[in-house]
Amino acid sequence: MFKNRNGKSKVLTMLFIVIFLLTACSARRAQVDFVFMRTSDFTEPYWQGVIQDFEAQNPDIQVNLYIFTWDEGQQKIADMVAQGKPPTLARVATRWIPEYVAAGLLEPVDAYMSAEFRSQFIPLLINEGSQYEGRTFGLPITVSSRALYYNKALFKQAGLTTSPENWTELKNAATAIHALGPGKYGFGIQAIQGKQPEASTYFYYFLWGNGGNILTADGTRAAFNGPEGVEALTFLKDMIDSGLTQPNPTVSPTEFPRKDMETAFVEGKLAMVITGPWLAARLAKEAPDLEYGLSAIPYQTTPTTLAAQDTLILFKQAANKEAAWKFVEFLYADDYRLKYALGDGVLPEKISVAENSQIANNPAYSFFMEKLPTGKFEPLNVRSAEISTVVAEALRSAYLGQASPEEALNNAAAQVLQMLSYSATSW
Repeated sequence: MFKNRNGKSKVLTMLFIVIFLLTACSARRAQVDFVFMRTSDFTEPYWQGVIQDFEAQNPDIQVNLYIFTWDEGQQKIADMVAQGKPPTLARVATRWIPEYVAAGLLEPVDAYMSAEFRSQFIPLLINEGSQYEGRTFGLPITVSSRALYYNKALFKQAGLTTSPENWTELKNAATAIHALGPGKYGFGIQAIQGKQPEASTYFYYFLWGNGGNILTADGTRAAFNGPEGVEALTFLKDMIDSGLTQPNPTVSPTEFPRKDMETAFVEGKLAMVITGPWLAARLAKEAPDLEYGLSAIPYQTTPTTLAAQDTLILFKQAANKEAAWKFVEFLYADDYRLKYALGDGVLPEKISVAENSQIANNPAYSFFMEKLPTGKFEPLNVRSAEISTVVAEALRSAYLGQASPEEALNNAAAQVLQMLSYSATSW
């Protein structure tokens, strides 16, 4: 009996020693807290794999992964900062960067990058998309452009032989699809709901395509309420009023309006939708027999698309920034970035990955890559996120008939002017 107790005591002692050693070992490892916003079911296992590979080669560094949804992510980061424990690295919406910079939270990464490392990136992305106030406050990490998807079978049934190039052709095509009968819808317009990132951007496609801009050239006032913007919103409102969109386009069945539109397209109900390359990846998995085409976003005067990128940022007050940069250099290896692009249905940010045959010879990826150089970034300032929300609310009021397109945009422009005037005197 005593012998048994002795044995148990030895086992417990050994267990405590092992736990102590593991804890001590972990404590000596440089800790890197890495926040990433969830894109799909692919996101978390992908990053777990990258981190596992990195730690195997760098046993002195531990990368702690935090996966958040877009709806909660900004607040989660704010909470970490408020607690004095900011993440080391984070994938964020690029429009958040000016606010972080104004608060003194971000570390420019120019000094960390060698010329060789910087030259790996597509110039538009690193030289324009990642720039703010003349410095590089992060790296492109999730990239996309936009195009019009159209259902070839529905087009054929409606007697349509080509994709629409301008607004008139878009409306005519939607009218022909609508005439096919119940359950078939012409053109998808994203609902204004929740914190979805593209509620306002759907309007910007048409604003830009009509020669308009979001802000004035000096960034001090709204420009979206000019004639180009009023015409663009009037067109979208007319599409809704004419019944040429999905049912109830101002309300989405779920909290993910963009995905709901895409689902309607995947199910063969919606004939046309503007979105990014991830839908092509989804179609290949969920609707391989659905024959679709890709074309440029219909425009009036100026062919363009959205150039979109999320950014990998480095927090100034975080510890172990050198260890974090070692992880950054590791994660941008071609094999990982190719796997990420194909897995999450986004575009590569590196020149070498864009030239890989799995991208270059893929009709959908090559189409979106071809459109990227004509893309426009949303302008960055400390009120970027708020401006997007104000514009989205203006769209909602116009769509619902609570204000005319001109009134809605003028009201939004007045709010933006107040925001930008306040920003100029308070930062």
